[in-house]
Amino acid sequence: MTTDCAVCGATSLRPKLEKDGIEILECRSCGLAFWVPDPDFRPESLYAADYFEGTGRGHGYGDYGSLEVALRANFSKRLGSAALRPGARLLDLGAAFGFGVSEAARAGFGAFGLELSRSAARRAAVAAPGAIVAANALRLPFGTASLEIVTLWDVLEHLPDPAAVLGEIARVLVPDGRLLLTTGDVGSLAARILGARWHLYTLPEHLFFFSRRSLRVLLEGAGFEIERMRAEFSVYPLGYVVERLRRTLLGRATAVPTWPGARLRVPLNLLDIVTVHAVKRGPRAEEAEAEEGAS
Repeated sequence: MTTDCAVCGATSLRPKLEKDGIEILECRSCGLAFWVPDPDFRPESLYAADYFEGTGRGHGYGDYGSLEVALRANFSKRLGSAALRPGARLLDLGAAFGFGVSEAARAGFGAFGLELSRSAARRAAVAAPGAIVAANALRLPFGTASLEIVTLWDVLEHLPDPAAVLGEIARVLVPDGRLLLTTGDVGSLAARILGARWHLYTLPEHLFFFSRRSLRVLLEGAGFEIERMRAEFSVYPLGYVVERLRRTLLGRATAVPTWPGARLRVPLNLLDIVTVHAVKRGPRAEEAEAEEGAS
């Protein structure tokens, strides 16, 4: 096998499991899990309107808009926990319907969003008028060192080339700029117990499944220093939790239940989603490292 690990470059890979007839591989060195799409695979083709508002394709969301209240609460909590400076320029990558951008603006940040899906970007313009750009994260339409904060809420696992995107993020961030992200932890107890039924093995939209070690290697390789990495509580509508459980058991997307109480928000933490706070190492930090290595 000639496939290399997208994080550490190792060639020592092994089959991990099979999901929906697709083999998922694991890097023996850093613990990254991933699958190899066909050469003609185009991830952008996945994110049409029915990814966010349909149940017929076996992936995506039954009704992403129904999660608005819970998502806003989660975004607000994550920003508040990071002790960020209000007024700073913030970019939310993978902005979807713009709820994260809207919450950041409400908290006093100069907030913008970037979304690959043009249908989602049009919807996001309602929540965050004038602040959403429809573009690819591999070519961020922002100047070098022009932003203080970038957020990636449940987006990293969707990116075909996460290292390249992190390189672009490092380019647009100022020295000591902050990167905040959430993603699944493939090394968590829940993922190991559930195997192929783990709720984040959702193909084909999730391309990579990160371990904590692979996250550290990836971020440090892009010039970031991790300040905090831990699993945190988030809130979800009860109906959405039921829908995800059905998906796990039935292997396909189903409609979000609409019975009374389905929108009741419940806190949940399976310890399998990590929140990461990282800082872009500035010139002073890099110079100090060089001096330490030379001594």
